[in-house]
Amino acid sequence: MSRRLLQIAVSLAAINAILAGMIYLATGLNGLALTGNPITLTSSDPSWLTIDYLFRAVCGIWLSLGLMFAYMVPSIEKHTVWFRFACLSIFMMGVGRTLSLQALGPSENALIAVTLELVFPPLLVWWQSHVAKGVCMQALSELSFEMQH
Repeated sequence: MSRRLLQIAVSLAAINAILAGMIYLATGLNGLALTGNPITLTSSDPSWLTIDYLFRAVCGIWLSLGLMFAYMVPSIEKHTVWFRFACLSIFMMGVGRTLSLQALGPSENALIAVTLELVFPPLLVWWQSHVAKGVCMQALSELSFEMQH
């Protein structure tokens, strides 16, 4: 698997997280209408403040993860530990959504999000580890060649 393709995949994920994080930080729960899934709860509902508060906090974390991924892209093979922690964070979001699905049942887009969050991060971790090993093996091979000549 190519380093460049991994960088593209992670860049796309970073852009998604950054844009969604910024939009939802600015709009809060009202921004969910942009996805075609407006919520039935109104801002006059007493629980609105608590839910919007938590939603914006999660969106801040999502934005931060996007920025972390964007930072790692140029030298993705060198950031294995941070890359794994960032992927773990996304995977744990999928675990949280799975627990919600079990407790409350599915919503329209929930299964797509859960699938992406539970499948995509482990695949990225596997892919990044192969890229990192390949780069390391290439560097060792070049070093060995230089030492022989």
